[in-house]
Amino acid sequence: MAGGGRLTGRQKMINLMYLVFIAMMALNVDREVLRSFESINTTLESTSKLTLENNNTFYNQIDLKAKEDPSYMDTKTQAAEVRKQTTDFVSYIDGLKKELAGADFVSGSEDTDYNALSNTEPIVSLFFKGKGGDNGNEKAQEFTGKVDGYRNFLMQFAKKSPEAKSAETRINEFFGTKAKGKQTWVQEKFYDQPMVAALTNLTKMQVDARTEEGNLVRALLSGKLEEKIELDAFQGLFLSPGVVKIGDDAILNVVLGAYDNSVKGSVQTSVGSAQVVDGKASIKLNTSSVGVHQLTGSITYVANGQTKTATISPSTYQVVAQTLDKKAAEIIEKDPTGGSIVADNLRVVYRGVTNPISATINGANGPVSLSVSSGSASGAGANKWNYTAGGGSEVVFTASARASSGKTLSVRETFRVKPVPPARGVILGKTSPAIPDNGIAAQTIRIDWPDFLFPISGEVTSFNVKVPGQPTVRVSGSKMSGAAGAISKAKKGDIIGVFDIKYRTNSGANGEASSIAIQVQ
Repeated sequence: MAGGGRLTGRQKMINLMYLVFIAMMALNVDREVLRSFESINTTLESTSKLTLENNNTFYNQIDLKAKEDPSYMDTKTQAAEVRKQTTDFVSYIDGLKKELAGADFVSGSEDTDYNALSNTEPIVSLFFKGKGGDNGNEKAQEFTGKVDGYRNFLMQFAKKSPEAKSAETRINEFFGTKAKGKQTWVQEKFYDQPMVAALTNLTKMQVDARTEEGNLVRALLSGKLEEKIELDAFQGLFLSPGVVKIGDDAILNVVLGAYDNSVKGSVQTSVGSAQVVDGKASIKLNTSSVGVHQLTGSITYVANGQTKTATISPSTYQVVAQTLDKKAAEIIEKDPTGGSIVADNLRVVYRGVTNPISATINGANGPVSLSVSSGSASGAGANKWNYTAGGGSEVVFTASARASSGKTLSVRETFRVKPVPPARGVILGKTSPAIPDNGIAAQTIRIDWPDFLFPISGEVTSFNVKVPGQPTVRVSGSKMSGAAGAISKAKKGDIIGVFDIKYRTNSGANGEASSIAIQVQ
């Protein structure tokens, strides 16, 4: 204290009280720090459980899809492997936590022993005593191997992701075991830590595993829905002239899907090969012999950066010896037969939209009429109709006309009736947008039908939003602001899932669009 000379007894007592007070303050601060660590650990454990529950909703969706559509079985198998690998990893860390704190330890309990939480001996005994010493014993090496194994498993999926670079960076940040200095990773992460800090680090790793599990299973479901849209929207199609005179030049046009002029690729057919230019491939037909000639083949094209092959629906063309510019007697002796009915957009008709149909009859000397086995067809010009599908999975079109000979000619064709493919959920036109954290709540969920050329539109009626660590929010309408509370708690680098997107089309049909994954910037 200030002043010189000997201290009085009273002054000595005051000094001693100061020392005791400072010691008590230090003890209280130490306990508050421990209590904060314990609170963080308890919160992380609750987050891990909540994330698991939310992940289960995606697994349930995949199981339901697999029951309805066998093509989802491969997706179900992959999802099951994601679930197994993650559960095994989380369970392994649970075992380490029990070895560290004891099987009876409950984070956040009222009778918490803070002396035990501050003790560094448990983590040193678990990871650094025995063979290997300070560099990590056999248990530490086993733990590191488990982390490496789970990281490598995640990387198999991350490399296939559209956001591969950011996914790989995130996974390496969460589960990387490469040391940054001279110490090993396990030394940097756990050496000489209080037990509560070690428990919190382990629990954080479990939360990260559950978060990445959710990212993977959402990506599997979203990717499969997009694949279904693409497969339903594209189909190879022969556009042959139908009937040609022997020796005349004739060109075969081959298109993919709805004659999309942006498609690039090549065609291999029974009558030759050609490159796809402006959405179609043109091949010169062989007209040297009379008769009906078969057309088969396949078309190879590029979609989303991947090369794919689609089988072309089989067709025919007919080579005849005479045409209708010959005298009537010759026509009467041999009336041309056959004809063609072509869907202007696809070789199928779709329920819920207007389908343009064209029909011709070879040798017809007058207008062509069209009848349908189901649904309705209305005139749209010479030899053209607009068809609205009815019930059933097929429809038979019958086109009829009179030949110059007076005979009635007719041709029948069967088309498949399919529902409009499911819509794609988008934000700003993308299924996996990267958006600043302060702009997500202002976005609107929309739907579109990529590469589907029929006039169709729709509105989103409701959807689910899942922010990592937060309960799933059901939103009515199409505005993300309906989940603003949960969105405000998202962190940079999080992946926000938007799924179970319900919509209604302009024709009144209801559907579910593919999921959206938002990367928070």
